[in-house]
Amino acid sequence: MDGLKSELGQYLRELRKDRKETLHQVSKGTDIDSPMLSKIERGERLPTSEQLKRLAKFYKVSEASLKVMHTAEKILKEYGANETTYDAIQLVSEQLTSYAKKSKDK
Repeated sequence: MDGLKSELGQYLRELRKDRKETLHQVSKGTDIDSPMLSKIERGERLPTSEQLKRLAKFYKVSEASLKVMHTAEKILKEYGANETTYDAIQLVSEQLTSYAKKSKDK
C-alpha cells in the first residue's frame, strides 16, 4: 500500500494482543488458518467478507467498523496514496453527502 501501514491488520493484531491470545487460538475461534491470519495482521492480505464477519464475532467488535477499514484499505491498495485518489475520495464524499441529505428528506 505504498508504504502505508495496514490499519485493519494493526487493529486486529492489537485486539489479539490485548486478549493475550496466539494466532493459533484466534484460528481455532474463527476457522481462519494461522498463516492467513498472520498475513491479514501484516497487511499482506485483506480478509474476505466472511472472514471479517468471523473476526468481528470472535473479537466482539462492530462488523461495520471492520468493513469501513477494509474498504479504505481496498481503495488504497487498488489506487495508491496519491493526489488523484485523495481528490476522488473528496468527490465521493460530496456525492455521499448529497445522497444522505436526499435520503433524510424522504
